Amino acid sequence: MPWSGVWFREEIDLMKRVLGSALLAAGLLCTTGAFAEETLRGISALPKNNIVTQSFLDYVEMVNAAGKGIVRIDVVGGPEALPANQQDTALRNGVIDIQSGPAGYYSGVLPESEAFTGATVTAAEARKNGAFNMMKKAWRDRLGAELLAWNGAGIQYYIYLATKPRLDEAGNIDLKGVKLRSVGTYRDWFDALGAQNIMLQQSEVFTALERGVVDGFGWITFVSDIGVNSLLKARIGPAVWQGSPVIMMNAERYDALSPEAQKILQDASIELEAKMAAKMPERNAHEAERLKADGVELVELEPAAARQHVKLAQSVVWDKLNEVVPAFAAEIRPLLYPEN
Repeated sequence: MPWSGVWFREEIDLMKRVLGSALLAAGLLCTTGAFAEETLRGISALPKNNIVTQSFLDYVEMVNAAGKGIVRIDVVGGPEALPANQQDTALRNGVIDIQSGPAGYYSGVLPESEAFTGATVTAAEARKNGAFNMMKKAWRDRLGAELLAWNGAGIQYYIYLATKPRLDEAGNIDLKGVKLRSVGTYRDWFDALGAQNIMLQQSEVFTALERGVVDGFGWITFVSDIGVNSLLKARIGPAVWQGSPVIMMNAERYDALSPEAQKILQDASIELEAKMAAKMPERNAHEAERLKADGVELVELEPAAARQHVKLAQSVVWDKLNEVVPAFAAEIRPLLYPEN
């Protein structure tokens, strides 16, 4: 019947008007404070048991406690949700808002990030002397990201071996022909030491050691967290470098936040860095005890060899920066590596 079509169209028009009114009301509620809290999607590049991820989760707790009604971070997962080497792209594209993990994973895009690895100053010192602001600019220019925190400062690196270590006549570690699990962070250093780089993901380390695919690997101080102690014979010291892990945020998303929300994120960053620095000595001592309890020998090179060991590691980082970003390296080196 012809009237039925008219009735149907009138019903559709009425539904559109009602729906439109509902959406408008919801929008007004959002802008008047009922749903004003900004929710940011966060992700970590490393597994949950890693000290860097734990520090990121501490950061999330700090932000969420201080930012009630203003800003909060919801962690959507780690490398199991999105591979670590894809997270910087996801951040740039706005798929995620905040990311935590080693800057070495995207150093090909952001070569300046390796300056953190070659640093000998604390995060607080880097903020005070202007180095952190230089790094923030590099993050903006290269990644379209706001650098929030350097939560790898104070974390150092060792070489771990599943075989008995060899020392030459001068007391230097002899790694010629030794197969070491590697990623970009270690590659040049291991080359300089004469080792053979075997490029593998962290998740493959245990199996590679167990099957003899590698004889060892480079890792941060807290190797016990990845469950390989039973396969290790020695940790070679002294420690070198500092960790490059950071917390960063999509720059457009950050700039769109209220000044109050931005301050909460920045204040939590400084608090987190101070908290990590204060706890690091105790954590380092605890890790040494865990390794010794598991039968891992803590090998410390004699003073002359130790100095050479550290110098070689540092020179590899700064030589590369001098080659790739010479002007940046010349300006930031005295700030991050002042004793040389």
